[in-house]
Amino acid sequence: MLLLEFDDWVCLDAGEDDYVIERFEVRVKGKKPLVLNKPSYSKLLFVTQQYLNIKLEPAKQFICESVLDTPDPLSFDEYWRMREVLEKQLAK
Repeated sequence: MLLLEFDDWVCLDAGEDDYVIERFEVRVKGKKPLVLNKPSYSKLLFVTQQYLNIKLEPAKQFICESVLDTPDPLSFDEYWRMREVLEKQLAK
């Protein structure tokens, strides 16, 4: 008989409500910092989109790649530098 044991919790259907962000900050040179405490996903998305003056899809990508999909959040500048490097690598 084969007995399987799983110690790690796995989320199969990750969604917008599967996280809690205590504090969200974005800093852009020449602007006051954007600081949100315990934002909902819709508020986080809308306010970030407005603050960075970008379209909806880039705002979603920024939030997912810099906050939700990483244990160490990135700054906006780090995110864009990482994205540029990845795009150059994929273009080769």
